[in-house]
Amino acid sequence: MSLLAVERAVTVFSASVVEVEGMLARIAVLLNPYDVRELALSLDRGELRVVVEGNGFDAERVAARLNKVIGVLDVTVSSN
Repeated sequence: MSLLAVERAVTVFSASVVEVEGMLARIAVLLNPYDVRELALSLDRGELRVVVEGNGFDAERVAARLNKVIGVLDVTVSSN
């Protein structure tokens, strides 16, 4: 029996960041109830990466929520 990988739609949000203390906690609250599969903050690159799984949500609304977080700059969105 072979296991087949199920391809799921994901949308990736990336942003530059300038302030990090408490940022992940604020972002987690703002992104409730979206199906967030990855929330990563690179201090070396000053970059935030958020991966949301699923269809039928407004990606621009999610980007707008991310833009409201103090220290988040220039949110970009890509989907597969």
